[in-house]
Amino acid sequence: IRVRAPRWVSVSEIESILRSKHRWVRARHLEWRDQEQRRLEPAQQWHDGATLPFLGQTCSIRLLAGVERVTWVADRAELLLPLSGAASAEQIRDMAHSWLQQQAKGILQERLETLAEQSGRAFSRFSLSHAKTRWGSCTVDGHIRLNWRLIQFSLCVIDYVVAHELAHLRTMDHSPGFWAEVGSILPNFEEGKALIRRAPLEPLR
Repeated sequence: IRVRAPRWVSVSEIESILRSKHRWVRARHLEWRDQEQRRLEPAQQWHDGATLPFLGQTCSIRLLAGVERVTWVADRAELLLPLSGAASAEQIRDMAHSWLQQQAKGILQERLETLAEQSGRAFSRFSLSHAKTRWGSCTVDGHIRLNWRLIQFSLCVIDYVVAHELAHLRTMDHSPGFWAEVGSILPNFEEGKALIRRAPLEPLR
């Protein structure tokens, strides 16, 4: 950790500031370490037997030319794709993405409707997002968009993003009042928030 300060600031003052901010400094250091670790991880692979994140678990991709359609086998956590072993990585990726987006549309909408009803918030409409820089968004007229890549996370993460956007229906900033809104919608939102802050936005290329 490198600290920069004007020459007239004493070392004791710098140390005092670091002690008062030690939790923030440690959190930023852990984020940096996680980012460095992700740079060393292999890119998403698209072949028979490759793994894929889905609803917080790791599932396997299986190519089976004999199946009629994409099939999810929950008890084995396998995604069966109707493709031959000669299929290209692009074909596998596109088919898997299509299935994931279909799942995202249904599951994200269901979580949005459930949390909206439970909290007494009313949104105007919902749509999937393919944004590269945001997990979700909410417009002033109540249109909520949720990134389809949220489908890779567990429900606690999905619910956090949903609650975040529902809170924007009443508070468009990120003031203490906004976080109180999030907490009133989802009291245990901190777990999902911590998990998604450490996640890259676009890991399924």
